[in-house]
Amino acid sequence: MVEEATVPLPDWDETTRPTTSAYDEVGADERTAGEHLRAIHDMYRQGLAQVAHVLDQVVDGAAGIGEAREAVQQLGLRTAVERAGSFCGQLCRAVETHHRIEDAYLYPALRIADGGLGPVLDRLDDEHVVVHELLVRLDATLVAVARDPGRVDVLLAEFTHLRRLLESHFVYEEDQIGGALGVHRITV
Repeated sequence: MVEEATVPLPDWDETTRPTTSAYDEVGADERTAGEHLRAIHDMYRQGLAQVAHVLDQVVDGAAGIGEAREAVQQLGLRTAVERAGSFCGQLCRAVETHHRIEDAYLYPALRIADGGLGPVLDRLDDEHVVVHELLVRLDATLVAVARDPGRVDVLLAEFTHLRRLLESHFVYEEDQIGGALGVHRITV
């Protein structure tokens, strides 16, 4: 059996992302929807920063793994997190709810409005799958670190990887569909 730490982390190649320039020159009114999407992502960015801070404390020995889990649980949707029973049920719910809304509402509406966005939207869908895989893995690693604190380096590496990919995903999404949302009057 292969140990978790030796299994490569899911990733993507940013150089293969399709792009569009069709919405680069939108007006201020059309940028509003994209700015709203960025504000939603900023909520997740703040949560990721809080988790990073707590994980740094765990690595330094200043906080216990329970505090790290609590911080991760608060990522994004605090009220939903308080009601959920497990880390994955909490963090995954926040991020995946966001992705499900995009997958079920935003992306189909954009496909109808502009079929040329299909390759970008397909790539965003693929990235959602990778993020989900990383969230599941991170939760398993949190549980493993609770049993064996010597694995905290694996936890930090996985979280850092997830954070980098999420930030990359957010920026890509904002850049590629932010203007289109406003032009086609699709609200977030």
